[in-house]
Amino acid sequence: MAEAIIRRVSLPSRATPAVRPGSEVGPETVIARRRLPGPSFSVPVAGPLHRRAAEAATAILARPGAAVLVDQPIARAGRHEVRSPQDAIFIGYSSVDGTALLASAGPAEQILGHVQGVVESVSPQAIAIRVVGARLAAVGGGGAPVHGTLLMGVATPADELRPNAIDAGAEGRIVVGGAWASAETLTRARAIGVAGIVVGGLHARSLADVAAGLSRRRALGAKQGDFGILVVEGFGRVGLEPALFAWLAAQEGRQACLSGAEHDLIVQGAPPAPRRRRPPAIGERVVGVRRPTLGMTGVLTSVLSNLHAPSSGILAASGMVRLDDGRLVPVPLANLEAVLPG
Repeated sequence: MAEAIIRRVSLPSRATPAVRPGSEVGPETVIARRRLPGPSFSVPVAGPLHRRAAEAATAILARPGAAVLVDQPIARAGRHEVRSPQDAIFIGYSSVDGTALLASAGPAEQILGHVQGVVESVSPQAIAIRVVGARLAAVGGGGAPVHGTLLMGVATPADELRPNAIDAGAEGRIVVGGAWASAETLTRARAIGVAGIVVGGLHARSLADVAAGLSRRRALGAKQGDFGILVVEGFGRVGLEPALFAWLAAQEGRQACLSGAEHDLIVQGAPPAPRRRRPPAIGERVVGVRRPTLGMTGVLTSVLSNLHAPSSGILAASGMVRLDDGRLVPVPLANLEAVLPG
């Protein structure tokens, strides 16, 4: 059964909330807006007011950092006024040359909630939204927050998400891969308009390349192209844990919100995802969380009575794990997590 969870949306500086507690919101609802300063310009003040530069400082009406509208008075002395020539942000006044420095108002930036829910709280720092669904925590991610319906891109948790799995039907959706996605796959996904990618493993360099590409697009004024990546298991080629992969496959078609920066995926209306617990107990399914068994799954069959030295050469409390491929291997208990039903 789906549970109530909270998605907390951090607000950047100068953002103004556009919702109130109790408001119902959807993925496309604008929950806050902000307008960043553009190019700066000077406005003569002392001359039009017929005052000396130092004297005109007492006539300034606007405060530094305040937004001013076109034709709004920014200074007044007797019958004389100086008005802003355009929508802008007041930076300050110079008592040396008698001019005011303003910054033109840049394009408005809209901040979306990316989920369906009810606003729980609003503050200058963040907006909290109550959502009915499930949260999947991951080890890493990158890119912008995005939303879309889930789409399975591979057949098994060990499969690589290949470029030919990304077609026009994936536009606007969050595609679930398996153990890996190449740079070519990520490039194709962004070009087609995929909202996000979920994979078991990925190179850290790939995340950095995606972040750099999105920054360049924003700097050039691109209005489209938000893209997010979620790395669930680890860095490198790491398959998704089978129970988790099965859970994701069962949620195909549900609306989801992927937040790479927060390292999580929220799936609307979904039952809880399989949980992890450490240390595991004998008889429980386990997943390796460090190399050389990173991402491998099996059953913990016993706990060794004596400390065991794995490949690292460091003695550690260990257990015997019957891997899914049939091998029986010793693994440090610190490198294992139990996989529990949601």
